[in-house]
Amino acid sequence: MMKKFFTLCMCLLAGLAVQAQGFVFQYQGENLADDATVVIAAEEDLFGDLTCETNSTMNPSEEGLVLKLLRGTSATVNATIQITQNTLDADVLQWCMGGNCQTFQTSLTKQFTMGGSEKVQFDAIGIHSKGYLLATLKVTIGLESHQVDIVFDNDEYTGIKEIKNEELRIKNEETVYDIQGRRVQGRPSSGVYIVKEGGHIRKVAAK
Repeated sequence: MMKKFFTLCMCLLAGLAVQAQGFVFQYQGENLADDATVVIAAEEDLFGDLTCETNSTMNPSEEGLVLKLLRGTSATVNATIQITQNTLDADVLQWCMGGNCQTFQTSLTKQFTMGGSEKVQFDAIGIHSKGYLLATLKVTIGLESHQVDIVFDNDEYTGIKEIKNEELRIKNEETVYDIQGRRVQGRPSSGVYIVKEGGHIRKVAAK
């Protein structure tokens, strides 16, 4: 009986937590967890220039990154976009929220009133080099804050992640040496061995 009561209380608390949340970021119609990362690859625009856009201007009906209210029909938004890494050689970086577009280099803060949802239009226009840009968009409505990381990638960010993942795999790979310090390939026979895994070294006895 107590177990059922505890389960019911937990379900009610979870429901209240969801209900209490006033807004979310969505990407392509899916709710994003706080601190989620959206990666957008560079594409050619109508003029043949390479661009990255959180919402496509060529296909405006396709919903990209959106800020959506879960409660109420309007709200006052405080929003800040901050670029933390940028190796793209882009002609223009612009952020369009709250009814106007503004160009910027590193960071920009806005306050505006939104309806039920607001498209997050952030663009890197006229990209001339391989590289990537990492930006964090933080939004506060009332006492609630959420943020999303935005990555614009022109054939570099994905490659860097793959290299780092391989380096991590090699770093954590287990290496076995015999007692004379010679590396052992394959399954070791019986005896005493030194095992190195990442930064840890231990002695083991194989039977």
